[in-house]
Amino acid sequence: MWKVSANPVNPEEAIAWFRSRVPLPKDEWQALQEQARRKAFTVAGVASLDLLAEVWDSLGRALEEGIPYAEWAKEVRGKLEAAWGRPNGQRLETIFRTNVQMAYSSGRWTQMTRPEVIEQRPYWMYDAVLDSRTTSICRERNGVVRPADDPWWRSNWPPLHFNCRSGVRSLTSEQAQARGITQQLPKESPQEGFGNAPRSWEWSPDPRDYDSQLWAAYIRALGAVFARDARRARELRARLAAIARGEEKAAENDAPLALALVAVGEFPQKPAKVIDPKVRAFLGEEAPRLLQKLIRHAVIDRQFRSDLSPERYLEILRRGAVHPGAAVVVHAPPRGPVALVIAPSEIAGDDLGPEAEPWIVVVYDLTHGTLVTGYLASSLKTITLWPNHTWLKTLPQPDL
Repeated sequence: MWKVSANPVNPEEAIAWFRSRVPLPKDEWQALQEQARRKAFTVAGVASLDLLAEVWDSLGRALEEGIPYAEWAKEVRGKLEAAWGRPNGQRLETIFRTNVQMAYSSGRWTQMTRPEVIEQRPYWMYDAVLDSRTTSICRERNGVVRPADDPWWRSNWPPLHFNCRSGVRSLTSEQAQARGITQQLPKESPQEGFGNAPRSWEWSPDPRDYDSQLWAAYIRALGAVFARDARRARELRARLAAIARGEEKAAENDAPLALALVAVGEFPQKPAKVIDPKVRAFLGEEAPRLLQKLIRHAVIDRQFRSDLSPERYLEILRRGAVHPGAAVVVHAPPRGPVALVIAPSEIAGDDLGPEAEPWIVVVYDLTHGTLVTGYLASSLKTITLWPNHTWLKTLPQPDL
């Protein structure tokens, strides 16, 4: 049996590619377009985002530390088989082998496409492992030689199927001519979801470089975790509040977690006293907070369409939190710590009103776990931030 281990000679590119992937439940993954799926990580039969993240992290460490399959399997076997409801060693090995191979292969792509390498070795050859386990997909491609810039490689980059062991070798012009340039290419297609060559953006850890559909799915999946687990949501809000007060330092993963809270945020359900006299003229002495803010910003300020429904207004605010370019900052004004999400107002599309501004600002109460408001702003200078504020994720143009 072929033994797979995470022990490459130069794994930096492979590790960077794998670590930039986003854990997602299978149903969220299936809803993505093919390109976005390349940057997502999922495991069939596992609905828990916590467990997916744990498996994803364990595979990342296997790549970083050269951990062999048997050792990796000991760590995750119990939890995965509990999720599946039965033992399945073959499935477990397929997860390890396929993800490690995809990472190595993607790392190999970035090495082989460097200009100095292409100049010296401008041809590639498909290299399959030939034995009784070789699929017809790979056997048919073994030895295919084509120029490195041939579009054929874009849809025939290994792995081409689950448990694929094939690779690609670079060749000099002399080596390629000696072997012969392949003229008749294989007809059998790779398995669905395989064969696509990497793109440069797949290595980027910056959410702005992620497919917008993928990033939104990830933030919503995180939000669903907190919506189901009130204790964890409270703990996260307490941590973010401590950061806002300057009692704790922010960590790298605080931004997506804060965005996730806002992405599933709700306004308080109980009617509240209407303080704003202009809003009171429309709604009377008491009204739900959601309706108060909608009247203020859509009807009075004309930032949104005057006929915007409460449901649509809430959807727009949540959409701001899942935008890849959204920024998030926490601060602690006298009324209590809050998180502000700032995103391009273009997310509202045709729902923008005649007095629209370029940025949407969504305010989230970290004490009570509810939305406070959502309005449009012309620049950061018009947004009130207390001196003790902390940016968890900044805007791409901080001087706006």
